[in-house]
Amino acid sequence: MLPTSKNPIAYFSLEFGIDSNIPTYAGGLGILAGDTMLEASELEIPMVGIGMMYKGRKFIQKISPEGWQFEEATPFRLDGASSFRRVEIAGSALRFQVQVGEEDVWVEAYRQRLGDNVTLFLLNADVDGNSDYWRNLFDEIYWGNDEEQIKERIFFGVGGVSLIEALKIKPSIYHFQEGRPSMASLALFASEYRKKPRPFEEILEAVKSQIVYTNHTLVASGIHSYDMDIVRRYVAPYAKACETDVENILRLGAEDDGRFHTTRFALNISKMASGVSEPHTKMAKKRWSSYNFVNVTNGVNLTRWQKREFASPMNTDSDIWKAHSAAKLSLEREVNARVGIGYDTSWFVATWARRISGYKQLDKLFEDTQLLKNALTQAGRPAILLIAGKAHPGDNWGKELIKRIIDEMSSTLNGHAIFVHNYDIALSSMLVSGSDAWINIPEPDREASGTSGMKAVSNGVVQITAKEGWAYEVDWSNKGFVVDPTKAGESVANIIKDQALPLFYERDSDGLPKKWIEMMRNSISLSKKYNTERMLSEYIKKLYI
Repeated sequence: MLPTSKNPIAYFSLEFGIDSNIPTYAGGLGILAGDTMLEASELEIPMVGIGMMYKGRKFIQKISPEGWQFEEATPFRLDGASSFRRVEIAGSALRFQVQVGEEDVWVEAYRQRLGDNVTLFLLNADVDGNSDYWRNLFDEIYWGNDEEQIKERIFFGVGGVSLIEALKIKPSIYHFQEGRPSMASLALFASEYRKKPRPFEEILEAVKSQIVYTNHTLVASGIHSYDMDIVRRYVAPYAKACETDVENILRLGAEDDGRFHTTRFALNISKMASGVSEPHTKMAKKRWSSYNFVNVTNGVNLTRWQKREFASPMNTDSDIWKAHSAAKLSLEREVNARVGIGYDTSWFVATWARRISGYKQLDKLFEDTQLLKNALTQAGRPAILLIAGKAHPGDNWGKELIKRIIDEMSSTLNGHAIFVHNYDIALSSMLVSGSDAWINIPEPDREASGTSGMKAVSNGVVQITAKEGWAYEVDWSNKGFVVDPTKAGESVANIIKDQALPLFYERDSDGLPKKWIEMMRNSISLSKKYNTERMLSEYIKKLYI
């Protein structure tokens, strides 16, 4: 069914990155969800987003004088946020309860209007009538033990469907972003049974016809599994609501290890699944061969990420270079404001910026710091390396990596490398336009898509990338440089020294790096494909109809 104002798409995601200061995102999934909602608004595609209102008690990344990451609370306060309105009916707050185990938990919701037919709803448990435990449970995204996480998934999924029903919204389709929202199916099972009592297998088929699912990772840490006995306790009330044995629901997420896997569950309660790049979808089909998978490569919202100066196909080389030089100056000012260190904007600027995670392989860049130093300190061809990214508050490995990198930057790489703290939407916007080159070196077969590079190419930032995720789909000839994944750090250093710097510093009589600008122009052309307008069009054709 095509979405209409009466039958919008219900888009479920635990993260939504709309505003830099609102702590409802942790990484790329949240930014993608935000881009999707913003694109739907621009294209006038009816959509409601369902997410969670987190408090961001550890949202702001700070770096101590010794180089250790620590976290502070965001200054954002819901009661002072002008962009959010509490959801009300007839002048009174909409309140309802969700059964989570043996507890009934009160839910309220806030809405953010993004367009005439596009609204984001965020569920809130910090409300009168709830215990202190529940009022504080959602201080942060992605934390807690098995039981705490299952509680959140039930609250979010069942609460989201309950909100939709209370507002009398009748979705054309439910679209679940990764496995965490899949517990919403419990509420749909119960709803279908109330409409027409019948055997669970028939209920399951009715619910499957309403759901599509997008898998965003094949990395083990992103494929969540839980103790089956814990899940059994929290699913039992919803099995009872449709008069079926709880095992009929649990088997939908069961795997050979005896645990409940949300990816398996999401696949079993959806009529269709999608991957987020050609290689990711191919691997997903191989891993879960009995399910219906289609590919819809991710995209980015160009209105948000592409500087308008780079959008015109009529730009001359001088226009492109003038716009790029202005973006570089804006980035340097932001870096200086954040860390108190500046640099010469005429230098070549190479950037690695994304969530700190093992498979992203930031550590590979620093395996041979002397080689990296040699690349960044060429006579007459100086370069600066910018690093930005947050480690999860509980990720000691990531924090130790940041400490080690900062130590290297202040010693071996002093004057040619800067760690920029508190990587957020605002900083990202400047990095993807004010850098000269964008470094991407994930571990082979681990990156599902990656969207930061898409943002960068839309502004003419040249890629130094492994052919993983979306980058696998591109012929990088005269657009970027391909990294050898078997020796990623060495390969990046050699590309900078032997290929990128000679092109960047080769100038014509007008002072323009003509060959480099040609690569910039070719990079910008990629944004015609790697955007959310194309992505949403494919969602409609491949998933929603």
